[in-house]
Amino acid sequence: MNETELAELKARVDANDPESMFVYAEFIRTSDKKEADKFLLLAAQLGNPKACEKLGDRYMEANDPDRALHYYRIGAKGGIADCSVKTAVINLSVNEHVALRELEELAESGVKSACSALAAYYKALGNRKQYNFWRSLVK
Repeated sequence: MNETELAELKARVDANDPESMFVYAEFIRTSDKKEADKFLLLAAQLGNPKACEKLGDRYMEANDPDRALHYYRIGAKGGIADCSVKTAVINLSVNEHVALRELEELAESGVKSACSALAAYYKALGNRKQYNFWRSLVK
């Protein structure tokens, strides 16, 4: 990114454009992690789906599924199917039947991460037949 493009990006960031905030956060991540985290959070709070997914992933890594679920839901509403899958996986412990139905619907509509989640779920239960079926759809 050259100086002109960076100046234009910063102008859009100053205008509170969530997509620009996300792009800027990713751009400066290697040089200023704290500043990048600030803009990632701002982008997520303004509803950028990619920022929401990334922030949700961070909260899951930090073992905070409630906050992760909040951001995954926003990402799902923004059209990121993987956020819908992650939401359903979190909800498996709350309402297993509904979460499994959601995962199956996503998997049947072609979302590979839903197939992987179902395969992992059935593997943990020891159900090799279901595991093999969902795993085969991943490939």
